[in-house]
Amino acid sequence: MTGISHGVVTFATLYVATQNVFIAGSAALGSIFPDKIKGPLFRFWHRCYSHWFVLYVAALAFFWTPEVLAVTGTGLWQKGIVYMSRMFFFWFFAGGLLHILEDAICGPVLVLYPTKRTTVLPRLFKTGSVGECLFVIGYCAIMYVRNRGGLF
Repeated sequence: MTGISHGVVTFATLYVATQNVFIAGSAALGSIFPDKIKGPLFRFWHRCYSHWFVLYVAALAFFWTPEVLAVTGTGLWQKGIVYMSRMFFFWFFAGGLLHILEDAICGPVLVLYPTKRTTVLPRLFKTGSVGECLFVIGYCAIMYVRNRGGLF
């Protein structure tokens, strides 16, 4: 998926799941991190170490506290910068993990080893194709209907 598609799909998913813009926005930023961290070597190093799910699971474990799942957002700003930073980074790395899952529907991803790609899910479309655009539009439409309380 392209960066914009990662951001849109991740934001839509977490906003519908949590109804919290801070969480959804943090995850959307994190969803573009695996591609952006490589900088100019993006084409050469694509889907390498920055796409290994183990690193993101370790980061989630590091930033985990029971409060990060408190999705109400009440008093978020009053709890201080440490609480907000911990919450931001937890959801940021959760977005990185979602990035890897989203990549799995358009090609092989790293599973057991950080240098060996494996096909996990069926390939639904090619990155940057019309199929990707239609997938993102359809997915967002489903999330919108779901958020409105319809169908599901």
